[in-house]
Amino acid sequence: MQYWINHNGVQSGPMDLDALKQMGLTSAAYVWHEGLSDWVKITQIPELQDVYVMEGAAPEVAEIPEIPPVQRQDEPVAREPYQPQRQPAQPYQPAQPQYAGPQPANAEPCPPTNLVWAIISTVLCCLPAGIVAIVYATKVTNKYRAGDIEGAKRASEVGAWWCIASIILGIICQPFMSAIPSMMGSMN
Repeated sequence: MQYWINHNGVQSGPMDLDALKQMGLTSAAYVWHEGLSDWVKITQIPELQDVYVMEGAAPEVAEIPEIPPVQRQDEPVAREPYQPQRQPAQPYQPAQPQYAGPQPANAEPCPPTNLVWAIISTVLCCLPAGIVAIVYATKVTNKYRAGDIEGAKRASEVGAWWCIASIILGIICQPFMSAIPSMMGSMN
């Protein structure tokens, strides 16, 4: 005979008697099978008396293993002598350089920051364009560490262009800057 079970709000079936025995049903389960007009409590079907456990009954307890007696504090503890474990000799491998910050998975190398060129062009050529180059140079590393590889590449390129612009502006403006003191002297 096939049975359908509703136990703890979960309906399952059809099942035979052996499958019901393995479910761990309680007396709160409801059952239906062909010939019944509606669901009935499992306790109302005589052939299922050995399939369920009465609700509220103490569950079967597994056998508890014997616990060894506790050793008193004044008794000496028997211990085996310490034997150091020898590790097999490992071949020398040079240390790999470590990256200080987090690195994105499958990362490409960090694009060049051009920070040195940005500082040089700021000091020797054109201050405003050089400052913009420095700002973009610092963005490269920040974007790379955040995992934005494409953003780091763009910041590197834009920073390089600002370095070039600073150098060109410095070359163009240098003759004018040199001429200003001589013009000031001729006015006096």
